[in-house]
Amino acid sequence: MFLSPPPPSSLPCGRAAGGSPGLGARAAGPELQEEAAPGELPDEEGERGRAGTMPECAPLLVAGAGCESARASSETEAAASTAQEEGEAKAAAATTEDSCPRWGAQHAGARELAELYSPGKRLQEWISVIICFSLMSFNFYKLLFCLRLEHAFSIIVGIFAGVITADFVSGLVHWGADTWGSVDLPIVGKAFIRPFREHHIDPTAITRHDFIETNGDNCMLTIAPLANMAYKLASLSSEALHQTCPWECYIFALSVFATLTNQIHKWSHTYFGLPRWVIFLQDWHVILPRKHHRIHHVSPHETYFCITTGWLNYPLEKMRFWRFMENIIEGLTGEKPRADDMKWAQKIK
Repeated sequence: MFLSPPPPSSLPCGRAAGGSPGLGARAAGPELQEEAAPGELPDEEGERGRAGTMPECAPLLVAGAGCESARASSETEAAASTAQEEGEAKAAAATTEDSCPRWGAQHAGARELAELYSPGKRLQEWISVIICFSLMSFNFYKLLFCLRLEHAFSIIVGIFAGVITADFVSGLVHWGADTWGSVDLPIVGKAFIRPFREHHIDPTAITRHDFIETNGDNCMLTIAPLANMAYKLASLSSEALHQTCPWECYIFALSVFATLTNQIHKWSHTYFGLPRWVIFLQDWHVILPRKHHRIHHVSPHETYFCITTGWLNYPLEKMRFWRFMENIIEGLTGEKPRADDMKWAQKIK
């Protein structure tokens, strides 16, 4: 004889599957209930739940309808709960991505800017490096024959002044390219402003650039003064060269340090594998130290622009020199400082 099953709403197994927890759920404890999704208890716990509800569900196993209905209801609720959790997770991820864009090589803006590096740009850098270092070698050889002991002090002053000037010029160019202009500008945008925008989004990109890409633009800028110096060294008389030797030493030091500014800048972002002599020069602040340059890379990148030796960063900051210059230009043109830089930093796709 078989007993007729009671209504599903009064069954303990219906409560276990749907609303109130059954014996198996009570045995699992609140911790496991929170970790396991509805209807997805671990195997051991599922066995305990089934063992606990089996006697009360025996009539249903004969009839079959009540527990199947309860399980279907549980699975529907679990699917709905999972879909809701997935939707909330996606919304949270989207909100996080919008408010906190990633930095580094995977940043959307960094990838786009890196793709703008063209074969034509590469050719220009190669030509610039070859011409620049050829002129530098020629001028150094000629200067050796102009040096006189009586000009020692003047030559030392000239070299020191050249280094100071190179540091200021590096800050001026760096500030101008960081603060003003756009990648969309004809000629100079993609060729010269693009690397500055990429550097703020992906600061370590410069460490992945080879010697040509790192120094090509600076070599191009110093070709003119080096060529003029080479012409004078080749055409002036020995007596005239002796008189102008301190000045030529100033121009040569300025050109050399300006040429190597981006290489020095690259070293300031390199924390592994640097030669010991480079680390020594950084530690003694002969060239830009790594810790010193970190100050510039605090967003919005509005200070410590000098990147050759960094000697002028502190005094220029105390004078508020860059802010003074920005106020003048903004007042004359209405342009906001670093507007294009922030546009690229906020790109997410």
